[in-house]
Formats: sequence, structure tokens, C-alpha cells
Amino acid sequence: MNNGDGLSLGAQASTVLVDTSLLIEQQKGEAHSSPVRRALERFTFRGISSYSKLEYKRAWLQRIGYLHTLSRKPGVDTVGKILDQINRLIPVGHQRRRIQTCLSVVSKYLDMPCPSLSAKAQMVRLQGFLKHAVLAATEALRQMSTGEFRGTGCIRAEELPEEKTDGSLDITIRRCKPENIRCSVHEFFEDNRASFEKIKLAISNAPNPSSELKRTMDHISLAQVTPTHLCDDRHCSKISDAIIAVDGKEMSVFAANNDAEWRLMASAMGKPLLNPMTGQTHLP
Repeated sequence: MNNGDGLSLGAQASTVLVDTSLLIEQQKGEAHSSPVRRALERFTFRGISSYSKLEYKRAWLQRIGYLHTLSRKPGVDTVGKILDQINRLIPVGHQRRRIQTCLSVVSKYLDMPCPSLSAKAQMVRLQGFLKHAVLAATEALRQMSTGEFRGTGCIRAEELPEEKTDGSLDITIRRCKPENIRCSVHEFFEDNRASFEKIKLAISNAPNPSSELKRTMDHISLAQVTPTHLCDDRHCSKISDAIIAVDGKEMSVFAANNDAEWRLMASAMGKPLLNPMTGQTHLP
């Protein structure tokens, strides 16, 4: 069931779980960020999962870092040449999301008012813009939320980007393996088995689940046998939406911009899903 006016649903609801997708939308240009901020401002508590910080680093900061690396390549001395470099990714199918993100960042930069600058000055300005976007990530996340859930104890989520001595950016996400466990994602899974089972069941009953949801179901099944399966970062990332949903399950409302996965996550947890980008609220 849909409610066309997302803001009117649950007038008494004061808490919301903000998914990574909406953290990213708020960092884009005004056309993307304004609807999200307007939709979330009525909630007195806007919670995020610490696992979203890891996803934010992977899906947003690392791609900004990629643009910063491009801007430092020999011969890439104008914004136009950076766009040329991005265009070279287009034939590679799995790069689609990286391309979309990179173009969103450049678009936001080009929308910023500035005096007439030389091509060289524009590049210096762009590099500064990209570097600030990465190094100020902690403050940006703080402004977008009022609380954080740390159920998984994800150590990679807490590792901050750094500027190297040569001016380049280090946004590395290091590997995690079951042989050297440094988080509590396996304990988090054990403590919330019933919630993960609800998500798995909802996926299995869905008429046409996305490939991402099918992977989520498969890895939940593996974790039900061996919870430390999730201590491999290649595996926990496959159930990232489920982890975030369970981490914030005490929130009254869920908010996200990827309906294909989050309508099911919210329904499994018995929550309405608010999508500020479409103006729709999906009831559980």
C-alpha cells in the first residue's frame, strides 16, 4: 500500500532509520539533497547504523577519491578532461554505479557559483573541493544524523580517510577475515537471529526478488550455520541492507532511496518505508 504524501504518514512517529542511500543523496546537488532534508527534518531522532558509515565510505568517499586521483594524473589539467576519463568507463558494465556517482560529484561542483577562473585555477579549486568532501566526512555524517547504532562493532567503519604526505588521499578499506576477527558482526547475528530469519523468509516469499536480495538470503542461510561466515568482509557486505535494518529495528520509520531492497527490509521489520526522492511511503 502506498501513501502519496510520505510526510503525512505516522504523524506521531519521531524516530527514523536513515539508510546509506539517503546519506549519499544529501551530499549531492540541491535537487537531490533538498527533498531528503525536508522529509527527515520532522524526525527528532535520525539514526544511522555504523555499518552505513562503511557503505558510505565504499559507495561515496572512495569514488570521490577516485576523482581526486584522476585530477592528479599527468595531462588531466581541465575539468573537461576529467569527464573524458569518466566516459572511458562507460563500456565496462560493472562500473555503472561508479560512473553515476562520479558524474553526480562533478555536477555538484559545476553548480557551485565561482568567479571567472583559469583552467589551472579551476583544477586547483576542484581538487580542494574533492579533498574537503573526503576529509570532512565525519562532520558531514554527524550533521545528517542524531544517533548511531554500533551493533556490529565494525572497525572498518571507524577508520577515517587520510591525506598522505604527497597530497593524495588514502580511503582504503582493509580486508577482514574469520582468522582475525576484530568486530562483533557474528555476535550481532546470533543476538538477532529471529530478525534475520524474518528477512530471509520475506525474500523467499517475494514473487520476484532482486539479485541483491537473493544474495542476501543465501548469505543469511550460510551465517545461520556458521555465524563467523560474516567475519569475511566479502560476505558481510552481501547482507549490508539487512545488517542496517536490524541494527536500527527500534526506529519507528525506515527511510531509503532503493525501493527494490528496502521495501522488503522495512516490511520484514514491520516498518513503513519513506522514500523522499519519490515522495512515497510504503506501509508494511
